[in-house]
Amino acid sequence: MNNILACLSCGLDKTESIVHRGSYILRCAACGETIVTTSFMAMLDSGHECSAFIDPGPGKHPPPETLVARGPFRQIATAISTAASDGTRIRLIPEAKD
Repeated sequence: MNNILACLSCGLDKTESIVHRGSYILRCAACGETIVTTSFMAMLDSGHECSAFIDPGPGKHPPPETLVARGPFRQIATAISTAASDGTRIRLIPEAKD
């Protein structure tokens, strides 16, 4: 969940993490182009702290009322999976480290 990949369409190196159904997707924050996709199950052991919101779209900030869950990824994975199972896109935002 960091910004190390550049978009082949627009060249921006800012990515957003999305969960859609059973996929974990890194997309470009500017144009929304998919950069990398893997199985959501591949991410389940991560202990990274994050907030999960209903995705408002590329480059847009999710409003607080769309919060799905917050905490260590492995602890909130079920809530994320449940929210994403109907096709709702869930944006994962890393929490700042103290």
